[in-house]
Amino acid sequence: MGLFEKLKNSVESSEVKRKKSHLKNLYSIALADGNFTNREFDFMLAVASKLYLDPSIVQHVVNFPDDIAFYIPNHDREKLDQIYDCVCMSAIDGEISERELSICKLISAKMGFRPIVVDYILEHIHESIIKGIASEIALEKLLKEL
Repeated sequence: MGLFEKLKNSVESSEVKRKKSHLKNLYSIALADGNFTNREFDFMLAVASKLYLDPSIVQHVVNFPDDIAFYIPNHDREKLDQIYDCVCMSAIDGEISERELSICKLISAKMGFRPIVVDYILEHIHESIIKGIASEIALEKLLKEL
């Protein structure tokens, strides 16, 4: 990465840094099984679009993941939204590997959730995905239970 890019990254808003951190977390999960597939890249593009980020940001995250720091979202709802996306990324190929699950747990714990609650959160989100329950409904229920 050039000097200009490093300077640009240092003056980004905390909101952009949090969003890039989220994309980096998704990328880490995608790499957990040793493959980074087109479906995983497309999912990252969809998440970037949902976050109002340019697709070039996704390419930047993929090319320079080590330049992106971990940022904790300010609100529990945003934390759960990010964890939801992480579980979706881990399940994108139809199964969740132990390594993918471990990374989801680590991200959840780094966001401040207690380990005993993390297992419940991940299980609830995974079941909601399998049952086809909309993320809004699943996460609102989860927020009430936490």
